[in-house]
Amino acid sequence: MAPEAGPCPVGWLDFSVDPISPVCLKFVMYGKGTWSGLRSLCQAEGADLAELKGELHHQVYEYIMDNQELQDEDFWIGGTDEGHEGSWTWISDDSPMEMGVPHWYPCDPPQPDGGTQSNYACICTPDFFFHSCENNIKIYAICQI
Repeated sequence: MAPEAGPCPVGWLDFSVDPISPVCLKFVMYGKGTWSGLRSLCQAEGADLAELKGELHHQVYEYIMDNQELQDEDFWIGGTDEGHEGSWTWISDDSPMEMGVPHWYPCDPPQPDGGTQSNYACICTPDFFFHSCENNIKIYAICQI
């Protein structure tokens, strides 16, 4: 008897909490790029940048902490305030991103910051909180289907 196939395609990691709502992620580590460039790469694979909503953010943090090769890297995720300054939303459905701790980096001034220059969400080493980043930086990405 063949092994049962999981909910995620080959090369994708299963971050599902329940079988009804599969969450498949891929850490795109084969090339750094801008938010828009790596979003296009995710979309070419039938995915989009990851939306680390609720507990998924903590699951990704734990995964990174368990994988040394990921711990010194930063990653694009699917949030932005481009076109609606100060109102951070997830790209799939324009739903609002949760503000403050435990998701956004608690600095002074708190994240998100950067005004009109930093309109794209990323998670950064060493804490992997959300940060507002400029599109022109080159980092890796996390894709989600």
